[in-house]
Order: sequence, then structure tokens, then C-alpha cells
Amino acid sequence: MTLSTFATGLLFFVLRQACARDFFTRYNRRAAPQLEFRNLQDTTPSYSFEVAGISLMDVDTRIPDIVAIHNDAAFQVSASVLWAEEVYIFDSSNIVTCEMTVDGVVIDTVVTDLVESRALPQLLNCGTATVTSSGTHTIGVNVKVDETEISYDKDYQSFKAGTSFIPLVVVLVLAATTQMVELSLGSGIFIGCCMITGTITAGFRTMLDTYLLEALASEDHAFVMLFILFMSGLVGIIEKSGGLLGITEALRRFVKTSRSAQLAAFAAGCLIFFDDYSNCLIAGNSMRPLCDLAGVSREKLAFIVDATAAPIASISPVSAWVGFEIDLIQQELNRIYALYDEPTVPESGFGVFLQTIPYRYYCIFMLFFMFSGILSGRDSGPMLIAERLNRIYGRTDGGEGKALAVDGGALVSHNEPAPDTPCRWWNMAFPITMLIVYIFYLLVYTGRDPNDPDQTFLQIMEGSDSYSALLWGTMAGALTATGFYFIQDKYQGRIIWFNVKGYINKARRTMKCFHRNQDSDGEEHTENHPKILIRYDEAMSSFMIGMEKIFQSLVTLILAWASGQIMQAVGLNRLFGAIITSPALSYQMLPTISFSISILIAFATGTSWGTMTIMFPLIVVPSYEASSGDLNIVYGVIAGILAGSVAGDHASPISDTTILGAMASECKLLNHVKTQAPYAFITAIWSILVGTIPSGKGSLNNGICILLGLLASVFSTTLPAAAPLNKTGRFDVVTELYILITKNEYLLKLKADAKKVYETGETLVSPKEADETTKITNDVTKHLLVDGDLASSYDGAGDDAEAVEVTEMMAKPHASSISVVLDIESEDLLPNESAPSADKNPLADSTVSAFSA
Repeated sequence: MTLSTFATGLLFFVLRQACARDFFTRYNRRAAPQLEFRNLQDTTPSYSFEVAGISLMDVDTRIPDIVAIHNDAAFQVSASVLWAEEVYIFDSSNIVTCEMTVDGVVIDTVVTDLVESRALPQLLNCGTATVTSSGTHTIGVNVKVDETEISYDKDYQSFKAGTSFIPLVVVLVLAATTQMVELSLGSGIFIGCCMITGTITAGFRTMLDTYLLEALASEDHAFVMLFILFMSGLVGIIEKSGGLLGITEALRRFVKTSRSAQLAAFAAGCLIFFDDYSNCLIAGNSMRPLCDLAGVSREKLAFIVDATAAPIASISPVSAWVGFEIDLIQQELNRIYALYDEPTVPESGFGVFLQTIPYRYYCIFMLFFMFSGILSGRDSGPMLIAERLNRIYGRTDGGEGKALAVDGGALVSHNEPAPDTPCRWWNMAFPITMLIVYIFYLLVYTGRDPNDPDQTFLQIMEGSDSYSALLWGTMAGALTATGFYFIQDKYQGRIIWFNVKGYINKARRTMKCFHRNQDSDGEEHTENHPKILIRYDEAMSSFMIGMEKIFQSLVTLILAWASGQIMQAVGLNRLFGAIITSPALSYQMLPTISFSISILIAFATGTSWGTMTIMFPLIVVPSYEASSGDLNIVYGVIAGILAGSVAGDHASPISDTTILGAMASECKLLNHVKTQAPYAFITAIWSILVGTIPSGKGSLNNGICILLGLLASVFSTTLPAAAPLNKTGRFDVVTELYILITKNEYLLKLKADAKKVYETGETLVSPKEADETTKITNDVTKHLLVDGDLASSYDGAGDDAEAVEVTEMMAKPHASSISVVLDIESEDLLPNESAPSADKNPLADSTVSAFSA
């Protein structure tokens, strides 16, 4: 027998056995689909498995995968089991015994019959337990099947539930005292990691290789970061083309005042309703130059951009939020239909979504509040101070809240259009329009189901993949913008479209460069002909510069994501969940409670979507049970979660949209949070007083609640507020009370300056500019010359003495010529660099005044 014949026979035998085994396996599955047994007659029956790990779930709130234990809080332990083969063994007892131990002491034992399940369980319940003392506790499981026994244990840290606030407090305190967001977030993450690991070294390692790495490596986060990078790159190309300046110049004819500039920014935010990220980046970048010229502070622009984005996107039936929100609602509806025989709620998640829109008081009131504040021209608190500083000192650069570079100086763009580039509005309008079209089309494209020809438009939007649509749309927008600029030539301050003749002539001139002695002539000749608006290398460079500008914000965003995860790891979400599910609360207060707790969780974690994900499983079904299916309560609770998540997100310094709003507006993040948080707080209070409380109790119709909210918004932005410039220079009511108590000198001076500017109509020099002028003046040495001879010298502070001496000199009959010469000291000269001559630096030896006797 040859080797080939033997190999062929062996292969045939193997295939035959495999086919026969597959046939009997499939036959057995058809005969008994729920079970599959193996009969081992000559061997000892045994399962082969391993315990891959254990997981803990909080019993009260049903929050899974907890990382740290709260003292006296019950938790359920589950073991993850990997079976060697997914088959049942007939001769086995098929009984699994799982013992759960805490610090080596058996606490609970759970027995599971494998025959009762249709498949071998991947997760085994091992019982519940509690710990009463803080510190490290070893949670172990011992899984036994027949004679096979495998153990697994893991260390967990336990502490009191109130200790969960420590990382949040650290973040907030450091943010308020150091004004360094990165340090604050990083410190909060580090403290939280130390709490869940028990040691400083382990906490340091966990912070880096777990939480920061997971925040960076998450697929959803990667989509967001790439979208932001591509969007910023697109803005960079638009800036280089002159589009940003062009749209500013075009709108300047219509936007004459600060009010009209703010209305334009508000309208832009409402028009870009389909996604909050796109809203922040597009509205912030496009409206920033216009608002700067109108004297609007960066804080006010960031507020308009940020506070418009999420509310309009969350209540719009066609947006990137719809699919996510409807999915959460549908999951809870499925649970209700599984638990109750005749549910009172609609079966469609989208139908419930539409019903909850009128109950989202915060989102509706915030839009009213913003619009009313813009029309009234009044502000309150820190926002009023920011606006007043801009008006008093005539700032057209964004004011004190504008973002600074790493060295503390102003952010200087290195991406300005070339001096010979005509700035035209369409070079921004067309790319942004195409961007919106691309994103909207791709939302439809990703949401279309080819197997459902009767799919409605709203169903398509529900199933869309917003992350992919945003990512693809921004890159397509950048490529479209680049191609759009390639078909434009610039020549003597004007644009030439489709300059085919110029392209042919340019090709001819390029060919001439290959001939000898024609290089310099060809290059010189090129200057007299039209040139392309942006070359390919300029477009690539501008794209990279645009992405470079937001690198620091991306770092902050990654830290914010990691911070949100660590807040959940230490159990802050469980603490809030326990409050919600307390049976001592009246069910009529559930809309208010869901709204309030959602605010706190969103504020602590910095994520509205994460808050929604946490809250829906906690409260929707219990609220349905407590209210006996009262639709007014169910809709109010769902709307309270959705609106409260947006409200807490607005006030949180670690929120991604808060960071994006500040980034797109080029506003300091802490300035943005400090000025926006009071407005979010005011709107949230009105949402509770005239919204969730009367609506939950059924004392007022929902339409009446919305009308009262509109009136409350008008009231808040008129009577208690104040205009940046007014006759008395007064602040809003709260700030005036603060001044009355503290006698704050800075605010008193600002009040006096506002009154002065209102009366005179002329802006003042800011204290910072005055200090810089004084510094320059003090560096000047003045020499008094009489007939060319030095009489005396004075520094910058000797103005009065100098004036007296000049007057005395003039009275002397022998003085025929008197002059004052300035000698300016320059600190910018290098050690070996000589001072400039008088003809190059006129101020180095300039006669200020000369008198003849």
C-alpha cells in the first residue's frame, strides 16, 4: 500500500465518521430539540467545564456588574461557566451545586437542575450576601457537578454608600479652585480607582490600563472622536478658503446688534435639529466670528450653542436621538407586556415617545428661556458679568471667556486665508449645506430595512445608525468642500468659476518650465494669471490644523468619559437608584423624582444617554406598578428621565456636549459651565414647580403647565434680570443682594463703569489693558534737553515733576530750545543684539515737544 493510498483511505474514514456523527446529532436535535444527552457506558460520566469569573448585581436596584460593594447592601453573585461541550450527559446527575463564600465563610448555596433548562447555563446564580465592614473582602464560588469541583474567588472593596460621592466632590472642588479641568477629572478618576482597588499603586494602574484605555478604545467613543476630528478638519478647510470670514461679512449687513447676532445663533441651533454634536460644532464655529464682531461674549455664545443642541435633538421626531430613546422605551414596554395581562400603555415605543414630548418641560422651557432672554437683552448672574465686561470695554474678540492657548496667550489662528483670497459666503454655505444633506441622507440610508418595503420614514429614522452617518457625512463633506474649492480660481480680488482656459494656460506654462532657462520666467509669469483658490497641499494642511486645534478638548472628552465610568464603578448610580425605588414615596411625585434624580446622575456622570440607560430599568416598570397603569404618571416618568438627563448634562463640567459647545465656541470650559449652570438650574426649578408637580398630581392640564412655563421664562429673563448697560448700572436681584452683603469691590467698580458707559456712550479701557499701558509707560525714561544739553531725566512716573520743570525752564530768558526725548527700554532684544537706531525706531529718540524762547 502506497502512502497516498493510505492517506486517501484515512481521509475517507474521517469524513465518514464526521458525516455519520453529524447525521445522528441532527436527528437527535429534531427528535428532542430542548435536550441533547450523551450515554457513556464504559466511562465515568463527567462534565468538563471551568469557571471564567464571577459578577455581582445590586439586589435593590438590579444594577449588574458592580465593581465595589456598599456596606449593608445586598448583592447577588453569579458565576460565569464555560462548558467544554454543549451537550448533556445522560448518566450524570445533572445537578449543579454552587456555594458562595465571603472571606472563606459559606454564605449561600444554590442548587440548579440542568435538565430543567434547554441549554447548559452560561451564568449560574450562586446566592446573595451582604458585608457590614469596610475594606477588602474575598467573594468566592465553588461549583460542583458530580465529582468535578472548581473554585474561583475575587477581591472586592467595600465602603459606605455615602463614600461614593468622594470622586464627584474631588472633581467639583478642584475644578472650582484650580480652574484646571484636566487635573480635576484626572484626580477624580484616580481617587475612584484607589477606592475600588484598595491601594494607590493598583489604583494608578487601573486608571491607566482600564478606565482611560477603555474610554479611548470604545467603538462608540472612537466614532465620536473621529467625527469631531473630521468636522474640525472641515472647519479648517472652510476657514482657509475665506468662507468663515465671507459668511461673517455677508451676515454683517443683517446682523447689526448683539441681539440679532444671538438670534442668528439661536436660529442656527434650531435648524440643525437632527444631531446635538453636529449642532454644537456647526453652530459654534459658524456663529463665533459674527458674535465676536457684535460684542457677544464667548460665554453667551457657548450657552446658546450648547443649550439649543440637546433639547431640540431630544424632542425632535427626526434626529439621531430618536432611535436610542425609542429603544429604551420599547424595552420597558416589553417588560410591562410580559408582566401584566392587560397593559394600559401603547405597545409601540415610538407612539409613547410622541406622547412624552409635551411632558418634557425642561427642554421646552429652556428654548423659551433662551429666546425670551435674547429678545429682552437681559441676563443674570455670571452671564450678566461676562456680557457687561464685553460691553463696557468694547471687546470684539470674545471677551475674557475666550479660550487661551497653552502658554496663556490668545488662541491665534495659523490658518487664515491668503491675502489675495476673496472671502465669499458661499464657500461656507455650500459645504455646510452639503454636510447636512449627507448626514440626513445617511441617517435614512442606515435606517432603511430592505426586507420591509412598507417602512415609514419615522421607522427608518428610528433604525438609523447615527454614529456611522455622522462619520461618513463629515468626511464626505470635507471631500466635497475640497473639490468645490478646486473649481474656483482667484484673480485680483474676484472668483473665476471653471477657468478651463486658465487650466490649459497653466499646463502650458508648466511644460515651459522643463525647458532650459525658462524656470524663473515661468514662475514670474504665473503671478499675472489666476490661481486656484486652495491648492491640494493647502487643503491638507488646513485639515490637519483644524484637527490640531481640538486636541486638548479631545483629551478632556476622554477624561470625562472615564470619569463617568468611575462614578458608576464606585456606586453613585446605585445610591440614586435606591432613593428612587423607596416605597415611602407617593406615586404622584414619581415624575418629579425621576426628573430630579436624572439631573443628579447626569451631572455626576456627564452623560445624558448613560443616565437614560441607568434610569429606565430602575423606575419605569415600578412606576407603572405603583400608579396602577396611570398613563399620566407613566408618560411623566419617562419624560422626566429624558428631560432630566438633558438638564444634568447642561450643568455638568464633564459632559461631552458641554465640552463640545465650549470647544466649538472657543470658550473656556469652566467659564462656560459657570455661566450656563445657573440658567439650567433656574429652568429646572420652573420645570418642577409648574411642570412635573402639578402635572403628576393631575391638578393642571399639561397645556396649562406649558403656558405657565412660558410665562415663567419671560418673568425670569425680564424683571429679576438686568441689561448689561443701564441707567443705574444695577445687576440682577441675586447679584445685588450679594454685593449688599459682601461689598465686593470688583462688582462695585463694574457697576460704576456700566453706569458711566451708559451715560457717555463711550467704551472704557479694560483694567488689563491699563496695566499693560502703565507697564510700558514705567519702562520709558524721559530726558529734558535745554539747547541740546541734558538738564534732567525722569522715569515714566515723573509726569507731574516734568511738567513743573518745563514750565520753569520756559520762564528763563536764556532757554532758546527745550525738548523732551523718550528712551524706551526693550526687553525683547537678545544679549548680543544692539538697540535699533533712531531712524529705525522713532520712539527711541523722538522730540515730544519743542519750544522757542
